[in-house]
Amino acid sequence: MKNIFIVLFILLAFFAKAQDTITVMSYNILNYPLSNATKADTLKAIIKYTNPDIFLITELNSAAGATTILNDALNVGGVTHYQKAVYQNGPDTDNMIFFNGDKFGLISQHEIPTVLRNISEYVLYYKSPNLATTLDTTFVHCYMAHLKASSTSADSIQRNQEAVTFKNYLDSKNQPVENLILGGDFNLYTSAEAAYNTLLTGGNISLFDPINTPGAWHSNYSFKNIFTQSTRLVTIGDGGTTGGMDDRFDLLLLGGDVINGTNKMKYISNTYKAIGNDGNHFNKAINSPANTTVPVNVADALYYMSDHLPVLMKMYYDNTLSIGETVKNSNWNGYFTNNNFMFKSNQNENKLNLQVYDVVGKLVKNVVFENQPSFNINLNALSTGLYFVKIFTLSHQETFRIVKQ
Repeated sequence: MKNIFIVLFILLAFFAKAQDTITVMSYNILNYPLSNATKADTLKAIIKYTNPDIFLITELNSAAGATTILNDALNVGGVTHYQKAVYQNGPDTDNMIFFNGDKFGLISQHEIPTVLRNISEYVLYYKSPNLATTLDTTFVHCYMAHLKASSTSADSIQRNQEAVTFKNYLDSKNQPVENLILGGDFNLYTSAEAAYNTLLTGGNISLFDPINTPGAWHSNYSFKNIFTQSTRLVTIGDGGTTGGMDDRFDLLLLGGDVINGTNKMKYISNTYKAIGNDGNHFNKAINSPANTTVPVNVADALYYMSDHLPVLMKMYYDNTLSIGETVKNSNWNGYFTNNNFMFKSNQNENKLNLQVYDVVGKLVKNVVFENQPSFNINLNALSTGLYFVKIFTLSHQETFRIVKQ
């Protein structure tokens, strides 16, 4: 009997290491911190309730606001594992990612300019328990967007232009984009809008709406369970939209590999939801009448934090799921041999940036090459282990995994 328990313990330990549940949340935080700099304390209740591992936000106004959220809403109450990307000050309001540093490291970030606001790219890698021995990892490509608001034909056309820009960027990478997650405030009034269809089917990479609920969403009682805006019926003085819950503006869209689990991350069915939407607040404030799906303090926090609800979904990491090797851009070739990283492009590049990161995301080398189609750089000074070599120009980037023996 003792041997049976030992075997069961070993099996349970193996599966605990091989599998993990990842919570992803996307949230328009309403012009923070300009709307109200004290709202980090309000957000704290929502974070405690949802406990996201990947937290994407939009309508951020400053680096100070990002730091305040990190320190006063995320790393509080004994929690210390949250990290964030570097704040990028683009046109209009900005985006940010916060992530569980015990599970993920940030390997790169990039801003994709559109007509109005940037779409942000954040590439994470998963810190699997056996990373030190396998020297391999899984990438998650996270994107955050905030498309043009309002309901005129011109607004709809601009939303589609922004969606086209995003899909063109994905195509320009000329390589599979592993485990793609696109969050944001898309300001879509109906699934018939061109932008929605461009996001799902445009370009070479298809995206999927996990709840697959097409229709004319605006002020349509049939979709009362999936609305994300507005949490307020009347104004509360922070610039948020009023009128109660009657729009599905906020979405999480997923790449096919996340839906099917072909790259070690798989969407968990029926976990997608707008936090706080209990289906009972059509054209009403989210906290009145009493909310039946979240605690009172969370409903109140959702009301005061933003005129949008956060959208959340879960996926699991499974080390036993298959993963395909990344196919590199045919124009760029890089390989590592005898402690040298060798790179070659079939065209002259005006400026090539090389950055080398270790497995915890620390930048350990940064070199710029001018007007060189190829180069050879010695990495003998690096310690033994797994590294990521990021090569990028203004219009393209690729990351190569290398193992220093």
